[in-house]
Amino acid sequence: MPETALPAPRVEPETALIAPGADFEGLLVLRGPARIEGHVRGEIHGSSLWIGRSAAVDAHVEVEQLVVSGELAGSVRARERIQLRPTARVSASLECANLVLEDGCRVDGACSTGPRRAPDAA
Repeated sequence: MPETALPAPRVEPETALIAPGADFEGLLVLRGPARIEGHVRGEIHGSSLWIGRSAAVDAHVEVEQLVVSGELAGSVRARERIQLRPTARVSASLECANLVLEDGCRVDGACSTGPRRAPDAA
């Protein structure tokens, strides 16, 4: 029986790449879709982010959409969606509207999904 493919996030082609072998530490602000294949430590802000199979990220991440195929540690807040591919190895807290876990991914951390609630009025 053929497997049904999951729909890919709506995105344009990547506009930034942290290549395999690259090592970055600090604040990374991305203006448009981006892919990480190298090593990043620190803080990442952007719209659509892919963490590739060869990537190792240890960061606080705030994005619209995130797709993970490599290693991720830290914390993530995605306003729309997080997708963990079969090769994803995640040790992080995850907060998002929609969480997609593909067979084979590994997750160790707290997960919070669903629409964000507005703070109670005082």
